[in-house]
Amino acid sequence: MTFDASEKFVGPMPVKEFLKEFVPEARETRPTGGILFGESTASQHEDAFIQAIKTAGLCPKLKFNNTTTSRDGPYRLKPDISVYSSNPRRSDEGKPLNWKTMEMWIENKNKADIFRDLETMKKRGDEAKSHIRFSDTAYRACGQMIAYASAHHQSQFRVFSFSIFLFGEKGRLLRWDRSGVIYTEPFEWLTQHDTLLEFIWRFNFLSDVERGHDTTVTPVTDDEAEVALPKLKRYPGLENTKKADLRRFLVHDDRNTDGDLRCYITPSAVWDTGGLFGRSTFGYIAFDVASTNLVYLKDFWRTDLPGIEKEGDIYHKLHDAQVPNIPELGPAGDVPVSPECTATASFATQRTRTQDYLTIPDGEHEWCPGQPHVDPYVHYRLVLETLGKPLSAFKSTRQLCEVIRDAIVAHSAAYERAQILHRDVSAGNILITEEGTGMLIDWDLSKQVHKGVEEGPRQHSRTGTWQFISISRLREPRYTAHEVSDDLESFFWVLLYQIARCRNILKMDLSNDMQQVFDDYIKLSHDRLVRGGRGKLICLIGGNLSPRIVKDLLRTAEGHINIPCTKITEELRSLFHDYYLPN
Repeated sequence: MTFDASEKFVGPMPVKEFLKEFVPEARETRPTGGILFGESTASQHEDAFIQAIKTAGLCPKLKFNNTTTSRDGPYRLKPDISVYSSNPRRSDEGKPLNWKTMEMWIENKNKADIFRDLETMKKRGDEAKSHIRFSDTAYRACGQMIAYASAHHQSQFRVFSFSIFLFGEKGRLLRWDRSGVIYTEPFEWLTQHDTLLEFIWRFNFLSDVERGHDTTVTPVTDDEAEVALPKLKRYPGLENTKKADLRRFLVHDDRNTDGDLRCYITPSAVWDTGGLFGRSTFGYIAFDVASTNLVYLKDFWRTDLPGIEKEGDIYHKLHDAQVPNIPELGPAGDVPVSPECTATASFATQRTRTQDYLTIPDGEHEWCPGQPHVDPYVHYRLVLETLGKPLSAFKSTRQLCEVIRDAIVAHSAAYERAQILHRDVSAGNILITEEGTGMLIDWDLSKQVHKGVEEGPRQHSRTGTWQFISISRLREPRYTAHEVSDDLESFFWVLLYQIARCRNILKMDLSNDMQQVFDDYIKLSHDRLVRGGRGKLICLIGGNLSPRIVKDLLRTAEGHINIPCTKITEELRSLFHDYYLPN
């Protein structure tokens, strides 16, 4: 678990407030009975816990499985108890552990709580960002639960999820979203059952939306699959796509006032950023049901802070300014809470809620001490009508250089004509079009700039893709503004990275060199910030991946040196060498 993840916990929220805010009361009265749990239930006896719940008749719509020894899929994770719907559409499909259909998970530790004591933090005036106890045991347990939540969200289309954490005779309720985690104050569950039973009873009656499902994504019909599959299978890499892989995505267009949603059929994502917190970007090759064309569908959580524009609005500005070498934009907009809400007067969007419960000085939510690092996010989708191949598919070093040049032209025009700075130049954001030219995409981290005006950061996190971030931004992520020079330096690192990793050019094993240059980092304990740039600086002064090594890489099969590409690489290296190490 990283330090950053430990700073995403907001709490301890009073249990009654948690239930009121997130878990609506059930339509039916909860069954009453005698003692539900015995001493054996507290000693990690999952079967006893499950049997007690079943005997009480609390969950006619849910099924509890003991998964302490079960694993599923690529995650190799095994929460103690997994909860599933009795609805066949979302059942466990006959497997004890199934991340794709799981409704909730329960983790049962013997004794140790992972959270710090609220009263102690208040007495100390503790402004710590992390609410996790400072011990290896607590951090391991916390990392384990974050891994469970991440697998849960990665395996399904979710807005948020719930889980239960039991430790000894006490427990906590948790709510996870892309912003962070809200956890409750501890409650007795072994001898005083009311809190736990009330939550489970209410959860049993929640709708799909109330349980955190994204209902704008659904399985496809046979008719939809019959039309979409043949075309999708013709796309490189999707030849083995099956109907079971397909999903139906609905996309809202912010500029469409009639509320209609566009429908797209997608197979599995062609790439994703992974992780639980933050933007969580997924990219799909999609079949447009209306036009029958193949398009690119981008699904992510945009940062909802002042001054940060929607990516669709940025594309409109770029096209208005006639910026070349960028894709054509299709529908783009926030994702509605459900397909039905677009037809109502009050259009509700899928958004995170964790940030709403940070402490307000002399106001609400004073139960949350410290200053967790939590930003607000809104679920967003956009469609690009122009498809492209990844930069790594270049056919020659000449094409590689020309494609990167085209991306630089787009970057320059955006800055000069529209005053927009990209701020996330990376290998993944430069594509090769069908015509063999370059295209710069992914403008969601871009920023409207006002030349000559100093502006501070708009969010806690560093922008950019680590391997391609400039040296200055890696050295001091919090205190340096993102400049044009940072993006231009990123283009150089993209070029060097593609040369070094290309297998049909490599004459030696450069894995260690590449790791030292592109993945090098240090983590300082005093501010917990991750920094880097040392490996890149060494590269500039003649160390790893220096011009001599690059020259060896660029020898042709006949032993001749690829002079144009070598010259370009050396001139760019010299430029940034002089920038960081002036005479």
